[in-house]
Amino acid sequence: MEQKRKVLRLLLRVMSCLCVLWSFALHAEEASESVPQSANGWGEATSEQAPAEVSAKDQFDIFEYVINGNTVLSVNEVEKAVYPYLGERRSIEDVEKARSVLEQSFHEAGYLTVFVSIPEQEVNGGVVKLDVLEGKVERLSVVGSRYFSLGKIKQNVTEFKEGHVPHFPTVQKQIASVNINQDRVVAPVLRPGKSPGMVEVDLKVDDKFPLHASMEYNNRYTPNTTKTRLSGNLRYDNLWQSDHSIGLGFQVTPEDANEVKVFSGTYVIPYAGDYWAMYAVASQSDISAVGDLNVVGNGNIYGLRYIHPMPSPVKSFNHNLTLGLDYKDFKESTRRLGSDLGSNPITYMPFLIGYTGNLVTPESTTKLDLNFVFSTKALVNDEAEFAQRRFLARPNFSYLRGQLEHTWTLPYQWQWYGSLGGQVTGDSLVSNEQFFIGGLDTVRGFLESSALGDTGTNLTMELRSPPLQKYSGSWVKEMRLLAFYDYGLAKTRDPATFADDRFSQIQRYILSSYGLGLDVKAPHGLFMRLDFARVLQSSWILENGNTAPLKPAGMAESGDTRLHFKVGFDW
Repeated sequence: MEQKRKVLRLLLRVMSCLCVLWSFALHAEEASESVPQSANGWGEATSEQAPAEVSAKDQFDIFEYVINGNTVLSVNEVEKAVYPYLGERRSIEDVEKARSVLEQSFHEAGYLTVFVSIPEQEVNGGVVKLDVLEGKVERLSVVGSRYFSLGKIKQNVTEFKEGHVPHFPTVQKQIASVNINQDRVVAPVLRPGKSPGMVEVDLKVDDKFPLHASMEYNNRYTPNTTKTRLSGNLRYDNLWQSDHSIGLGFQVTPEDANEVKVFSGTYVIPYAGDYWAMYAVASQSDISAVGDLNVVGNGNIYGLRYIHPMPSPVKSFNHNLTLGLDYKDFKESTRRLGSDLGSNPITYMPFLIGYTGNLVTPESTTKLDLNFVFSTKALVNDEAEFAQRRFLARPNFSYLRGQLEHTWTLPYQWQWYGSLGGQVTGDSLVSNEQFFIGGLDTVRGFLESSALGDTGTNLTMELRSPPLQKYSGSWVKEMRLLAFYDYGLAKTRDPATFADDRFSQIQRYILSSYGLGLDVKAPHGLFMRLDFARVLQSSWILENGNTAPLKPAGMAESGDTRLHFKVGFDW
C-alpha cells in the first residue's frame, strides 16, 4: 500500500515537469513568430531595428526660420524660399535644403557674393536659425587707366562702392554704359577681401587716346560742279573728363574752293544713360551730305537731339529712341532744285521722332532706321515762303523715312548684303525735305542726288566674295570683291504741268544699275572703295506718261558707265 503511494507521487511529479516544459515550448514559438527573421537569424533582425530608433531621435519640429544678416531680399522672397521646409518631424536634411534654396534665391536675384550658413544651435520651440553672410565690397580700385579719370570711372560703377553688396545685373548695365566709349574697355576682377566675407574689386582699364580723325577724297559730285570732293572730321571723346564729345567737320571742292563749302560742328553730352546731341551746319552748296543729313542750298541748320537707349530683351539686340528739333534757315539759291519753282529764302523748324535698332548674331547683322519728321506753321514757319518756294507746299508737312540693312554670312565666308530704303508722305515737300536717289549710297552709275521726289524707294543687293587678303601683301587687312544691283524710284506729288512738255516738271524717276566693286581695308584705318557701274535703266516721266523731252542736267542714260571711288583713313 505504501509502495503504491510512492509510485503515484512519482507519476504526478513527472506529469508536472512535462506541463512546465510544454508551456515553455509554446511561449518560445510565439516569440519566434512575432520577431522578423532574416537569413542571418536574430542578430541581424536586432541590427535593423537600430537605425529606426536613431532616426526617430533626430527628428524635430520646425515652425519658424529666423534669418540673420539679410538686407537685400524682401521678407516675401525669404519666406517663399524656406516655407516648403517647415512642419513637424523634420530633420537636418530639411534644414540643409532650406539653406541651399535660400542661398540660391540670393544668387538668382543677382547677389552672387551672398552665402547662407547653419550656425551651431539647439532647436527649441521649433525655431531654426540661418545666418546670411553678405559679401560687401571692402575696397575698389581702378587699374590701368591712362587717359580717363579714375574717379569718373568709379562714379559710373556705383554698385561696386565700398560697403555695398553688389547687384550683378546692375553691374553689367553700368559696365556696358562705361564701355560705350570706344576708346575705353573696363573689366571687373573680384577676389576675397582681407576681412572674412568681404570682396575686393579691381576695375581693369584698357584705354587709348580719345582723339579721332578721318579724311576722305572721292568723286561724289553733283551736276554742274567739279568732279571731286574732300571731306574731313576731327573728334575728341573725353572733354572735361566727362565723356563729352566735340567734333568738327568740313567738305570742300579741292578743284575750286569757292564752289562747295560745308562746315559742321557737333557736341554730345551723356546724361543718366541717355545722350543730348547738338549740331550746327553752315552750307554753301547745292546738295551735300553731312553724316546722315542731306543739305540742299545755301544756309544754316541748327539741331538738337535727345537719344534714349531702350531696354533690350536679348544681349544681341539694342535699340534707341530719338527726339529731335531742327532750325533750318536757307538763303536764296543760285538755281532751283528738285520740285522747287522758286529759289527764295525759307526758314522753318521741323521736329523728328526716330527709332534705331541693331541685331547682331554670329551669322548676320541687321539694322533698322526710322524717322518721322513733321512741322507746323504755329512756329517760325512762314506759309508765304513755302508757297513761293513750291506750288502747294505748306509749312505743316510730315513724312516717314526709313532704311533696313541686312548682312548675311554665307558658307565659305561669302557675304550677301541687302538694303531697302524709302520715304512716304501725303504732302508736297520743298527740296530740302525730299528723297534723293543716285550716287554711291543709292544707285551707282549716276551722279550724286541725280533725282529728287516727295516719295521714293531705293534697293541695293550685293554679293561679296570671301576675304582675299591672303592673296595680297601684309598691307591689306581685309579685301573683298563684290557684284551689285541698285534700283531707285522717286515720285513728285502734284508736279507743275504745262501744255508744252518742255516746261512741265518730271513726275517720276526710275533708275537702276549693276556692276562690280572692290572694297579694301588696310591697317591704321586706311581704306579704298571702287565701284564700276553700268546704267540699266534711266527714265524721267511726266505726269501724262510721256518721257520728258529734255534730259535733266547730268542725268546718265541706259548703257552709260561710271567709276565711283573713295580713298581715305579713319582712326
